[in-house]
Amino acid sequence: MSQGLLGFRFLVGLWALLVGADALAESFAGSESCKSCHETVYEQYERSGHPYKIQAVEGARPLYPSGTSPGVPHPPLGEDWKSISYVIGGFGWKARFMDAQGYILTGESRQYNLPNMALGLDAHWVAYGGDEPSRKPYTCGGCHTTGWESTGAAGPHQAGLPGIHGTWAEPGVTCEACHGASADHVTSPKEFKPTVEENCGTCHSRGDPSQIDAKGGLIRHHEQYEDLLASPHKPLGCGACHDPHKSTIYQAGGYLGADTTCKTCHQNIEIKLEAKKDVACQTCHMPHAVKSAVSTVVTYDGGSVPKGDLRTHIQRISTDPNWKMFTDDGAFVRVDDAGKAYLTLDYVCLSCHVDKDKEWAQSYAEKVH
Repeated sequence: MSQGLLGFRFLVGLWALLVGADALAESFAGSESCKSCHETVYEQYERSGHPYKIQAVEGARPLYPSGTSPGVPHPPLGEDWKSISYVIGGFGWKARFMDAQGYILTGESRQYNLPNMALGLDAHWVAYGGDEPSRKPYTCGGCHTTGWESTGAAGPHQAGLPGIHGTWAEPGVTCEACHGASADHVTSPKEFKPTVEENCGTCHSRGDPSQIDAKGGLIRHHEQYEDLLASPHKPLGCGACHDPHKSTIYQAGGYLGADTTCKTCHQNIEIKLEAKKDVACQTCHMPHAVKSAVSTVVTYDGGSVPKGDLRTHIQRISTDPNWKMFTDDGAFVRVDDAGKAYLTLDYVCLSCHVDKDKEWAQSYAEKVH
């Protein structure tokens, strides 16, 4: 290859690096541009957790829509809002913080866990990334922002902050994070259509999609897609049960309800035990076996089981007393040779029936349907 051609390619690469962020931003219209035509959907989405995956701090605590998250009362110990550039999350479960240079704060009392009424836990601060004070670069924009471009330590950096190893078109998971860059659609709506293909699994997954990551006897957070792939509902998309524009918490209607989901397909399932007639399907088939921020331990007759702050999407229950839900090292959910995962009766039954034992749970579960 000639030196001239090499030089030309170098210049092209340098130009792309220097103007890449601007060119990217031009292809994104921004979520505000969607509002004029999609007002109802936009208002629903604004009350979900997606836009608040990362939120800029402008000298005061960030706010969330009325009737949703109470937010974070104050920044981590030793910090004030002027020394915080962004809050990560803060909607529903937990919040983490980025310093004035865009690095994520780590150490003791660096993560704020929101109150969880279901588990009976008040809001509290916990360590994040170890007990010693430190910080780490922000590389999570692929699932926290819209139009994320990873650039590494060399940059360019969003807002010129060296701790942010990338750039984005818009903070938070906004309309174009799922529907694609839509500047052309805004200017020519009939000629250019945004994608409506479901891609929830891009972010609601971790690592190898054939493995469900676990830790401490609970499934790790954002494993919903892996759960689904190992469940009986693998052929279904997330939209079969969820409205992606609505939150699943704060009574926002993100879950479509059993009448339009479970009961549509499982019309012939009969609940034979009178005491269980009014129990929702997800109570047993989607127990709180996932941890995002907090968990507790439930003690039953003869043992104990952890209870997390999220429901699992595995849904298939095993009554085999010898089946172990997790691998021996506890790092993954166990699957059979066909890749199917199973919930065990301690998570399904004994997290509620604390005065019973495993033998009772096995005989009882088989009588429900």
